[in-house]
Amino acid sequence: MRRCVPLLLALVSFASSPRQVRAQSHAQPQAQSHAPHWTYEGAEGPRAWGRLDATWKVCGTGHEQSPIDLGGSVAPHKARIDERFSATPFVLFHNGHTIQAAIERPSELTVEGGHFSAAQFHFHHPSEHTVGGKAYPAELHLVHKNDRGELAVLGIFIEFASQDNPVFEALISRLPEAAGDSVHLTTPVDLAALIEDHAGESEEIFSYHGSLTTPPCSEGVKWTVRSRPMHASFRQLQRLVAVLGESARPVQPVFDRR
Repeated sequence: MRRCVPLLLALVSFASSPRQVRAQSHAQPQAQSHAPHWTYEGAEGPRAWGRLDATWKVCGTGHEQSPIDLGGSVAPHKARIDERFSATPFVLFHNGHTIQAAIERPSELTVEGGHFSAAQFHFHHPSEHTVGGKAYPAELHLVHKNDRGELAVLGIFIEFASQDNPVFEALISRLPEAAGDSVHLTTPVDLAALIEDHAGESEEIFSYHGSLTTPPCSEGVKWTVRSRPMHASFRQLQRLVAVLGESARPVQPVFDRR
């Protein structure tokens, strides 16, 4: 997998300048072994996803695809995100495209009238969503599902901080490094502390209807992206990037979405 070199310069660039055209995202586990192989660049990269499998056609033809650039036609608004977390053990799994954490204890999300249960979270580098053309060093996607099987994803940008995030360190120190590897974190992790949740407070969010950001790019996903980022030190982000590589699908056209 291609790496930006030097890594330090690349991270600083992603944090301070408009995002360069790249490829990827993840709102679901890796495709099954019998599905076509896909990547974030080259002949099997994002431009080709819609042609790799007939069931992935919407990747190239859909009008509600994710990620998108926020802050223009999708303006922020005040809302209350009610995330009820249980400190939970989980399994970190390297699925070949991202590091995914399967949540073992119930966590619930209520946002703008919808109620969902958390299933997993995963990371992208750089951030998949941009704000006014700016990408953050990384983005966390917390994936939820309701009783009807509908998906809601809470996106949280990750920004540089001068000090380590102690909760994030529990993950960073145990990351599986190769595709197919997994690590079981038996000590419960406080998800609210991880994402710097401010329980009960209204905050500025971006919300829109979009899609999964990896094949099959299914639409009908309710996206909520928090304008306030969580934080991690340069060392921690450097460690995450060393394992992830580049894993962000390019931003997609908004079309007539509001």
